[in-house]
Amino acid sequence: MDWKWLFTSFDGRIGRQSWWIGVVIFIVAAIALNFILWPILGMGTMGMMSDPTKMQDPNFWSGFMRAAAFQRLIMLAIFIYPATALMGKRLNDRDRPEWVKFAIWIPNILMTLLGLLGLGWTVSDIGNGVMMPQMSGLAWLLSVISLVVGIWLLVELGFLRGTDGNNRFGADPLAGK
Repeated sequence: MDWKWLFTSFDGRIGRQSWWIGVVIFIVAAIALNFILWPILGMGTMGMMSDPTKMQDPNFWSGFMRAAAFQRLIMLAIFIYPATALMGKRLNDRDRPEWVKFAIWIPNILMTLLGLLGLGWTVSDIGNGVMMPQMSGLAWLLSVISLVVGIWLLVELGFLRGTDGNNRFGADPLAGK
């Protein structure tokens, strides 16, 4: 299999096995990138959250959530094209419309924009002066929509067989196997 084609082209079809291999590659790359970005963005380790003075400071939480949104933007910028190419070929195998591969990203992009604008989270006192971030109503709604879309994608791309034989996107990737 041509791995470059898997992540750079929107043409053709791939089966479930190729899709799962691509997903594992993305997971490993995302974990590695998180470990690189956390210290750069000042998110550090969870040890920094054990400082009680920081836990009580709304400015700490606001900055932390803004850094998390910026991290999400960086991750999105790096992974959106290759992930869309991978998903697109699998959606092609399932004979789904072209627009689906782009519409899937709408809740994620909106959630990232909310975070960057500081509208995705509020900081509330949960008692004894302990401040905790809480999702805004719109962020909560977008998270639920993202969860539903994610579950649908997992089933659609990861578990359901593609269309038998040729379809409008090309030859069956399992033909001849």
